[in-house]
Amino acid sequence: MSVILDQAPASPAGTVPAHPLTGPGHLLATARAVVTRVHANAMPSGAEAVLRRQLAPGFRNHDVLPGCTGGPDALVATMQWFHDAFDEQRVEVLHAISEGDLVALHVAFSALHAGFFLGVPPSHRRFTVREMHLARVTDGLEVEHWVTRDQVWWEHELRR
Repeated sequence: MSVILDQAPASPAGTVPAHPLTGPGHLLATARAVVTRVHANAMPSGAEAVLRRQLAPGFRNHDVLPGCTGGPDALVATMQWFHDAFDEQRVEVLHAISEGDLVALHVAFSALHAGFFLGVPPSHRRFTVREMHLARVTDGLEVEHWVTRDQVWWEHELRR
């Protein structure tokens, strides 16, 4: 199932949301929307300006490329690295879970392998891999990010 959460779910006129923690405008719905905009919309589309607007001053990316610091530039560098290697990127949110200021995304990343990645030459084939993202959101901006990718599966998909 794909979930895009740029807006809170609509409620019929005059009704109260089923659960007060997930109603329109509540922090949980907003946090999921922010994290989805960053990792399922801005990153795969290469929209650097949109990406930067969603990151808080002092943003910390905990999983960075070698030679990068953990600030916003590290996330932009990852986005550019992916865009150098992959065309037609798409991120489908399979699961989104919010608790307090934390949001977890389980996503399927698909793309066309068009450039070198992890030392693998372009195969010009489409592939799909899954990732897990965890982000902290404060005042409507992403302040921290962690990601887990199965590197063995990535290489398997790129070399098949």
